[in-house]
Formats: sequence, C-alpha cells, structure tokens
Amino acid sequence: MTPAPARPHDESALVAGAVQDGEVPCAWRLPLDELARQAAQAGLAPSRVVVLLPYGALVAEARRAWAARAPQASGFAPRFTTARDWAAALSPWRPGSDDISHDMARDALVAAAWIERVVRERLEPGLRRELVARLIGAARQLAPLAAAQPPERRAAWAEDRRAALAATLGSAAAQWESLVASLAITWAGSSAYVTDALWSPLAAPGADADRLLCLPGHHPDPLAEALLTHWGDSAGRLAWSAPAEPAPRVWACEDFEAEAQAAAACAIEHLNAGRAPVALIANDRLLTRRASALLVGAGVRLRDETGWKLSTTRAAASLMALLRAADARASTDEVLDWLKLSPAFPPQAVESLERRLRQRGVARWSAVPLDWRGADIDPQRTELQAARPLLLWLQDTAAALERSGQWAALQADEAGRQLIGVLRLGEGAHELDGLGEAAAGERGAKARWPLTAFAAWVRDVLEGAVFQPTVAGAPQVVVLPMAQRLGRRVAAVVAPGCDERHLSASPEPDSAWTAAQRELLGLPDREALARAEASAWAQLFDGAPVDALWRRHEAGEALLPSAFIDGIAPRPASELLPASALPAGGTAPPAARAPALLPERLSASAYDDLRTCPYRFFARRQLRLDEVDELDAEPDQGDLGNWLHAVLRAFHEARGDDRPGEDADRAALDALAERVALDMGLGDEVQAGGFLPYRAVWPSLREAYLRWLWPHEAEGWRFVAAEAEREQRVGRWALYGRLDRIDARRDAEGGESFVIDHKTESRARTEARVKEPMEDTQLAFYAALLPEPRLRAAYLSIADTRGERDEPAKLIEQTEVLAARDAIVQGLVHDLDRVAGGAAMRALGEGTACEYCAARGLCRKDFWTGAATGDGGEP
Repeated sequence: MTPAPARPHDESALVAGAVQDGEVPCAWRLPLDELARQAAQAGLAPSRVVVLLPYGALVAEARRAWAARAPQASGFAPRFTTARDWAAALSPWRPGSDDISHDMARDALVAAAWIERVVRERLEPGLRRELVARLIGAARQLAPLAAAQPPERRAAWAEDRRAALAATLGSAAAQWESLVASLAITWAGSSAYVTDALWSPLAAPGADADRLLCLPGHHPDPLAEALLTHWGDSAGRLAWSAPAEPAPRVWACEDFEAEAQAAAACAIEHLNAGRAPVALIANDRLLTRRASALLVGAGVRLRDETGWKLSTTRAAASLMALLRAADARASTDEVLDWLKLSPAFPPQAVESLERRLRQRGVARWSAVPLDWRGADIDPQRTELQAARPLLLWLQDTAAALERSGQWAALQADEAGRQLIGVLRLGEGAHELDGLGEAAAGERGAKARWPLTAFAAWVRDVLEGAVFQPTVAGAPQVVVLPMAQRLGRRVAAVVAPGCDERHLSASPEPDSAWTAAQRELLGLPDREALARAEASAWAQLFDGAPVDALWRRHEAGEALLPSAFIDGIAPRPASELLPASALPAGGTAPPAARAPALLPERLSASAYDDLRTCPYRFFARRQLRLDEVDELDAEPDQGDLGNWLHAVLRAFHEARGDDRPGEDADRAALDALAERVALDMGLGDEVQAGGFLPYRAVWPSLREAYLRWLWPHEAEGWRFVAAEAEREQRVGRWALYGRLDRIDARRDAEGGESFVIDHKTESRARTEARVKEPMEDTQLAFYAALLPEPRLRAAYLSIADTRGERDEPAKLIEQTEVLAARDAIVQGLVHDLDRVAGGAAMRALGEGTACEYCAARGLCRKDFWTGAATGDGGEP
C-alpha cells in the first residue's frame, strides 16, 4: 500500500489549522518578553540590541515573532542574527591559504599540506586519504573552541592544549592518532575565523550595539559564552519558553517500507486537515528520503533543509564517469557509462558498441579491438591520463567536459552548477592556487597529481558538499534535523525513526577522542550529548501535534522503541493505511501469438528455445528480449569455454596439416594460451586473479586434448575449419550457425565429414545430451547445416577430471545423427509453419528449463493459477 495523495487545496484553506502570522509562537514568548524587559531596563532602543541565535533559519522566525508581539511598535527591531552573520556584516572575510574554511575543496588541500610537512616518508595513498579525512574531522570539531579564543590568545590556547593532550596520547602504536590530534590542535590554533571580527573594536560594546543577548541552542556554544564574558555587564542571556508536556501519537510499524509509508500518510493527514507546514524530522536519513519521495509523488511541495550529498546527484555521476573512464586501467563498463552520459557520442553508435562488447564479453577496455573504438573515444581519455598540478587538472577537466558535451548539461542543472562552483572547475581554479603552501613548507602545493589522486580529491569534495534543491512556492513539508525544530513555526511534526538505534537517549560521542581528551579539550561528553538530545526531543512539542514512528524490525534484527517513547502505548500503523479489498487470484499462463514477428533465420539455440518452451522463443526471438551480459564479472566457466575455443582455433589454423611433434604442439598451445588470454582481457591485473583457477587446470586440459588429438589424426582425420559459419535453406526458412570445428577424411568409400563441438561443462551433462538422439537439438541442427551423405557428429568433452576415474578428453558421439538431422528438419518446418499460422506460444517449460530461464519474470510462472485459456496447442 502507498499513502493516498494530498487533496488539492487553495493556500487559504490551510489557515484554520496552520500557524498564523499574527500569533507569537509559544517558544518565542518568554525570550521576547525578556528581551523587551532588558532593553527597557537599560533605556535602550531595541535596534541597539543584538540577539545571537543558534542557527540561521531562526533569524526570519525571530523577526516574524517580534513583529507579531508588537505590531504597532515604532522604530527598528532588535538585530536577530548569528555570530557568523554578524561578523560578516561588520567585516567581510575571506579564508587565508591555511585557514579552516569548512569548504571541503580548500580544507582537503590544507589538511594534506599539514600531513606532508610532518610526515617525511611517502605514504600509501589509502592511508594518506584516511589521515586527511580524520584531520579535517578533528580540526572542525576543535574550530568552535579555537574561535572562542581572542585571536591574540589563540596560539597560547593551542600550545596549552597540545601539551596537556600529549600525556593522553598513549604508546607509539597509536602514532597516527597522535599525529592527527596534534595537527588538529595546531591547525585550529593557527587558523583565522570568520567570527574574529567580533573580537575587534568594530564589535566592542557601544560600537555596533549597546547590548548583547544570547538565545542558546541545545548544545553549548563556546563562542557565545566567550562573547558574553567579553561584554560583561552589557550582555545577558535569554531562555526559551518551556515546551508542552510530551504527548505524541506513537505508531508501531513492521519494517522500513511500512514506516516510510506511515510517515508519509501522517504528513498527508495533517495537510488534508489544514495543518501546514509539517516538519518531517530526519532521525533516520535513509527512511526520511524514502518518505520524502512518497510525499513528492503524492503532489506535496517539500523542502529538504538537511539536503543530501552532492556526490549522489546525476551531475556528480556524470563527472565521476569521465574520471573513471579516463583511467588507463578502466573497465569496459566504466567507459560505456561515460559514453552514455556524453552527448558528443551518438547513442546509436554507443548502443551498437555495447552489444558487440557484451556478446564478446570484453571486460577491460584495453582488450577492446582498436577497430571497434570510436575515433574520438581514446583521444579524449588519454588527455586526462598524465599527471599535472591541481590547477591544470581543474582547467583540463572543464575542457574535457566541454569536448564530451557534458559541460552544457552541468550548467543547465542546479546540482551541476553547484558542482562546478564547489570544485572550481574552469575559470574558478585560481581560487585554490597556493592553498596549504605555508603548512606544507618547501614541499608545497605545486606537486603533480596523478589521475587517481585527483579523482579521490574530487570524490571527497563531493562527499563533503550538501545539495539542497530549490522548491517553487511555500513548502507544505519541511525536512529538518530534530535539533532545528527549536523555534520553528510548524503546524505539525512527524518524527519517523524513533527507535533505539536512530534516536538514542544517550548518543555516543565521536570516537576520534577518548573521554579524557574530550574533557581536556572542552568537547561535549556523553552526558552533555544526552542533555542536548533530551532538550531537542522536548522542543518538538512546541504547540504542535507530534506523530512518532518506529519499526519493529530492520534487516532481520529486532528494534526497540527509543527511550523517549518507551512506555507510551503504540497504535498499529495499519490504521494510517486502511487495507483495500482485492479479489484473490493469480495470473493465467500466457499464450502469445505474433506471427508477424517470426524471424526468417534461425540458429540452433533459437530452435532449441522453441522446442523447450514456445513462450521463451516468443520472448527472446520474436520480441528480442534477453538478459544483459555482465562485463565486469569474475571469469567463469563460460570464459573458460570461450578461451579454450579461441586457443584451439588459433592452434589448428596455424598448424594446418603439419605435424611438428609432441613437444612443438605443447609449446605452441602454451604460447597461444597466454596470447589469447591477454587478447581477451583475462591476463590483466584485474581479471588475472579470477582466471587463476582456470590457468591452474590448463596443463591437464592441454595434455588431455593432445592425447585425444594425436590418435584422432592417426585415423586419417584432418582439420578443415574452426568457428565455421554455415547457412542452409529449409523450405522458406534459413538455418545458420557457427560450427566449432569441422574435420574430414577420405577412405575407400569416399569423403566423410566430422562435426565436433567442444564442451567444457560437466561430463555428465554432456553425456546426457546424446542419450535421446531425437531430443538433442544442437548436433542435429549442425548436421542440417552440412547436408552430406557421410557425416558424423560428436561433442568433445574437455574437463578437469583429476581425482576421477575418467579420461580428461572424451569424444561423445551422436551415433544416429543422420536420422536426427532428418527429424529435426521436418519438425522445424512443421513448428515454424504453425507459428506463422498464428498458433499460441504457450509457456510449456519444466524443471531446469524454467529454473534459469531469462523469460521467467515475463511469463510469471511463479504466479500462475487455474488453467491456460484460449485455443490452439503447442507448436
């Protein structure tokens, strides 16, 4: 079930239950009354008071609440702002080359420079990337503490913390943790911050304002506390109004999807009751994304203030496809992904190339035949393979995107424009010039980056950037973190993910620091985090109804409700999604008719489909539907068969009628085995490991084949052709096929041909093929392609039989091949004539024919009920 769509309504229809502009929200009444009292007591106009808010979204809320409180008041309102915005208004700030900027593109470069300066030896790329990520995370945690120190005392603060922390860093075994901790303090202590202007004379008491008030969030703000101390008697504190007693409706759901649907249903119920906007709390980010998708699908205008990673957007996928395809070791799939996203390459040509590559099973682009590649593909790839400085990477990548046609698509996309700006592609590249040079010292920032390092940096930057799509019109649902429900004007709250895992009453602190280190540095401990979480939960109930949802199971594991709702009797989520009565019943077995789609040329496998299951023939041969072959899969038995076929073909075509001797035959086969493996892409560093088991059995397969071949040739047989394409008309139908091998000999009775098909499958399966001569389609069909009076046909089973009492190479002959040939030709004409006449193509497959059938999902055999309908029988 899915939630019903929201009923269309005019915006004015929401007024009855919506938040009114003329009302002061409950949470704002106490702080605004206290603000007015303190201003009046000090004899100040409200405009001379600065009120620091915990986050930017509250600025508009505070202004609206103040206007509602005193609609007839004259003069300017107090200045509601955040510390960051106040400082930026006083003195515009640009981060220096080594400052913490909270811009991942810049911070990743500076962090890498710090590590380069301290670690003299060359680091493994994976370790280096991990150290950079950890250093950025640790430094950003310390940045609020460092920013709370006046700039002139910041270096001394860092030195004190570094000295105190040294005693807690443990043994030499934790050298990397110690390095990251020490560098994080050094970086945070040497950085300038956007809020440094608040320590300057521009923000001194009496300069820009006469009184500073602070309205706190759930977590302590070190900078706000330091500024209150700095302002002394000219500063004061405000407090939020006490929230209402928690009384949510609690809904118990069975699983992830049920909870997502229930959350969407709750939001739609509020909207249809006239309550808007609705806050959707993002306790469980994945669940919230699913519920958001359901709401958007129901026609709800939704704004997601938490956003999602820029790396998950189509724009990021397009850029990363180019960088992956440019790698000299790129897989065929990676190059095809890029070609499909690049308007410069015609879709028809790309589709044709993909079909050929999948049929051939070429997993590595380096193994693709040169004459198959488009003229512009490799030149564009090779232009991005040489190492170069970062600035050239940014410019050259932009140029490559231009040539492939991707640049215009990025500029036309909202996420694409953000991606270009975040990475500084093209003209913006100079903004990253010189970053980290002071930190890196003489080993500074002009290093040449290989493609892998640049791609890793791009990936990290996109992972660290948040994309928030714009929404036209006033949103009906707003996705918020629970902590940012504080002070927001909403008419209802829906909080999914209220389980022990996603809404813990005692959150775990960041594991980068020990409890002792957190206390020493001034970072919040478990108790502080628990108090903040409890405060955020309490503020959900600020004058709006709340729905809390949790699920009993996730990934097969039981989940308990969060401690915040434990003890409240839950209601079943099925009440939100009333069941609809549907008639019981399955699907009737299909009986398709498509005489106009009947192909005029048939292969052995196509006719085998018709004999095995007419409906499979209809799906695969008439509709031309089939599974897509994987290109990057590990080598399997099919790859062994293709490799062996190619090796034996090359061996016999080169050898001809020569008989150079046993040693020469072995050497020739070994050399060809290596060459063919490389040509097929099975010998490169990526595929070689998966192909290793087949290489291990090669000596036994080679000996088995040669020990069969030499006696076979002693009987007078000579090689004629391998992979021989043949076509033969039978009535109005054309039969075609590729025969693995044709041998011939002459004796007293004349010429005789021998059709041999190589098999690397299990010996038992091959032997089962010839038990019933009239049931074996393949050899009989191949015999029909060679209408000769004297003809033999057999499977040559080449298998690894070590440990078994059987010969590794065994000729399994179809002794009645001529009779089977006549029978199959007669049956083929009869069957095809019936299909052409409109006979029903029923799904008649059984057993293993259905177990691995590519058309099973189309015939829906698993859902059949009753008997087949319609007239006509099987072909």
